[in-house]
Amino acid sequence: MTSREIRSAFLRFFEERGHVVVPSSSLVPDEDPTLLFVNAGMVQFKNVFLGVEKRPYNRATSCQKCVRAGGKHNDLENIGRTQRHHTFFEMLGNFSFGDYFKEEAISFAFEFVRHVLSLDLSRMWITVFEEDEEAERIWKKMGIKADRILRFGEKDNFWAMGDFGPCGPCSEIVYDLGEDAGCGRPSCKVGCDCDRFLEIWNLVFMEFERTKEGQIKRLPRPSIDTGMGLERITTIMEGKKSNYETDLFLPLLREIERLSGRAYGEHEETDVAMRVVADHTRGASFIINDGVLPSKEQRGYVLRRIIRRSLRYGRKLGIKGPFLYRLSSVVCDLLEDVYPELKQNHAFIAGVIKAEEERFGETLEAGMSLYERVIEGIRGKGERVIPGGLVYRLYDTYGFPIDLQEEMAREDGLVLDVQGFERELSKQKERSRAALKMKGGISPAGAAPLDTVRTSFTGYTDFESEAEILFISKDGEASSEISAGEEGILFFSKTPFYAEQGGQTSDRGVVRSQFGEGVVKEVRRIREDLFLHLVQVHKGTLRKGDHVLLIVDKERRLDVSRNHTATHLLHFALRQILGKHVKQAGSSVEDTRLRFDFTHPSALTEGEIRAIEDLVNEKIMECHPVIVEEKLREEAVREGAIALFEERYGERVRVVGIGDFSKELCGGTHVRNTGQIGCFWIVEEGSLAYGVRRMVAVTGRYAIRRARKMGDDLREMAQLLNVDVERLKERVAGLKEELDRKTEALLDLKMKLLRVEVEAALRRSFTKDGTKVVALYLDGLSLEELRRVADMARELERNVIVLLASEEERKAKVVLALGHGVKDRYHAGNMLRGLLERYGGKGGGGPTLAQGGVPSDRVAQVLEGIKEMV
Repeated sequence: MTSREIRSAFLRFFEERGHVVVPSSSLVPDEDPTLLFVNAGMVQFKNVFLGVEKRPYNRATSCQKCVRAGGKHNDLENIGRTQRHHTFFEMLGNFSFGDYFKEEAISFAFEFVRHVLSLDLSRMWITVFEEDEEAERIWKKMGIKADRILRFGEKDNFWAMGDFGPCGPCSEIVYDLGEDAGCGRPSCKVGCDCDRFLEIWNLVFMEFERTKEGQIKRLPRPSIDTGMGLERITTIMEGKKSNYETDLFLPLLREIERLSGRAYGEHEETDVAMRVVADHTRGASFIINDGVLPSKEQRGYVLRRIIRRSLRYGRKLGIKGPFLYRLSSVVCDLLEDVYPELKQNHAFIAGVIKAEEERFGETLEAGMSLYERVIEGIRGKGERVIPGGLVYRLYDTYGFPIDLQEEMAREDGLVLDVQGFERELSKQKERSRAALKMKGGISPAGAAPLDTVRTSFTGYTDFESEAEILFISKDGEASSEISAGEEGILFFSKTPFYAEQGGQTSDRGVVRSQFGEGVVKEVRRIREDLFLHLVQVHKGTLRKGDHVLLIVDKERRLDVSRNHTATHLLHFALRQILGKHVKQAGSSVEDTRLRFDFTHPSALTEGEIRAIEDLVNEKIMECHPVIVEEKLREEAVREGAIALFEERYGERVRVVGIGDFSKELCGGTHVRNTGQIGCFWIVEEGSLAYGVRRMVAVTGRYAIRRARKMGDDLREMAQLLNVDVERLKERVAGLKEELDRKTEALLDLKMKLLRVEVEAALRRSFTKDGTKVVALYLDGLSLEELRRVADMARELERNVIVLLASEEERKAKVVLALGHGVKDRYHAGNMLRGLLERYGGKGGGGPTLAQGGVPSDRVAQVLEGIKEMV
């Protein structure tokens, strides 16, 4: 049976037995922002098992996309070394939510493997929890001999959802692939870490609940959760010894063979490299397809590690330059019938992979050269430890993830000085903290005894607060007072000032006491209960212990709140117009504008921008109430609130809801009703990085000001052109058309004059072996114009080498072209590169046309130097 047939047979088998076929969820778990990736079939049913979500069915079956490459379930270092571990895999599963239990689950599993897959019982083993006599009895009832049923302890055969919650014993079906697939040790048996005994199906019997106090009690409605890896069962059904030899991987390996010129199966280290590349290409393709992009944090960093690990193994195979993006097309072709969105998104997937390959490719060779030089020296001294300084340099400068370096070291029989690396990393963090200055040049670190100062935040409800000055820092030192003309950091017992966080700028305002007054220029939150205020005193003196009145600039706060609520509306509109793949990738909320970064594979059309803008304005005019509630995080996410994975959330969270269409976890300030935003205007949309777009918009009075300014500008232009505003567009179009005609006529005249100059240069040219060499300086020409002149020279003379130079905006540009009669004797790109390098320039190109640049003061030498190269 092929993988397609197995997948189809499994789902059909359980559908015929009353199970609802549920599509795979995204690899990015919407229900749980603390989980990196979906790593098991039960994840999308977690809330059903917990009893907090009801579904219209109590039996389900699925083929779930899974990734195990980060966090608790991390198989990354095993991938390539074993025949059975993968970054990405498909999990076949059947689930019962309080319906059937142990007997039916075992019966279903036995029926499927025995009568649908026709597996050989003599090669099958069963493991059960050591205390689960019921499961053992049921397996015997199915016909499994007692000596083929093995009991294991809690470590191997007892499953739990977490430290507390649903849990229960499990039973695994293990298949013997034969002695030649194993380690050959006499002690080899079920549980050995070699590839002989393959765990193919795990049946979890959720019959208990572990309380926070550690007590175990029975669940009122026991449930079933099972999982069978498609890759593993395909290995058995296709009669292979390795997952990589199945139809799920073989086309990828064949393409890797073609790209590398190596053959799979000839050398173990080559095979490991090929397996890594094949596996990681699958993993990266699926992760990107579900909206994750390479980055420095969380899911994005896992993706970056996968791609960079692949590139290193590609280098070991002798593959130069970007290549993984080509392999992604094989992945899409292989699985397009099951996951059609892969094919639809292929261009986007390939583009993201290629961009990351190019980014790391710039440093990979240099980093590997440095690493190889250093380890050669280490071995020469008879040592085994790679210094922490080098580890940090490879990590920081060359982008080598630490686990990739650990793998490199293991392969070379060496170890990393991890403590030394951590010291270097700690030093860098200290440098970063020291560089983290307020705009007034004062560092938050060390500014106050942080363990004794506490600030209560009142800004969600108040614009003013009475408070006591608890601490003053001036020029980085503690001070008892701060006077007019001085700037410092103040800590208060209470504050209504919102601190910069979550993309929202901080409040500004005034601090006033009986003895002095100052401007609050910036606010930062050091921790949950500690707010740092940068204050410029302009009147009198503020002293430690003074009672003061803190007053937020209300109008500015309202401008910021308009923009923050508008970002939520924009997020909603983007997902409505462009699709649910859109995810927030960053934001900046100020008083004058908002900026929103989001994932999307292509530039937006004018029509899409207009539709997004219209939808946001529609929701503003509908005057929806903005409701802010505090809830338990799990409850909020369960109700559909969008949570950003990169954000850290406590147990209780603020939920900002707008009407019945938007709900996000958010700690920012907002208007009470969308109508308060007034209006919304997109002023900019563009690319930030591959697959990430940036949108800038204005709202409220700033949108009105912008519109008024544009109206004023239009009226002034109309007056300058002596037309009505209504006819301005027509008049400008006419002027442009006239300018284009005159520009073209001027260019034609310019080319005719240049032709005369070229003809004269050809007549007086240096000639060697029948080849004319023309070297000309033509002032004020663009590169495009230089190329046109070079073509002109080649039309006039077949046997010519023409070198042209010009300066524009104090930069010297050079073009070299070969006539048709000499193109077989010279290479333009190589000639120009060699010539310019002599004089501190750079250049290159194709066989007949090349271009480059050189310092302005070396142009004459370059023009003279071409003669020496003929």
